[in-house]
Amino acid sequence: MKILVYENGSKSKLIAVLVEENGSERELVRTEKGRDDLLNLIDDMNMSHLTVRFI
Repeated sequence: MKILVYENGSKSKLIAVLVEENGSERELVRTEKGRDDLLNLIDDMNMSHLTVRFI
């Protein structure tokens, strides 16, 4: 599994998507507070062991 992060209009609005090994995707979290906030939310979900890629 991995997490892909997309910008939604500006760099402060981010959407994280969890991508399973089979390619299926589901939205994990959204934030309007920026990159650090998003990474903190992912860490709070105990998912920080996954690769996070900003695209």
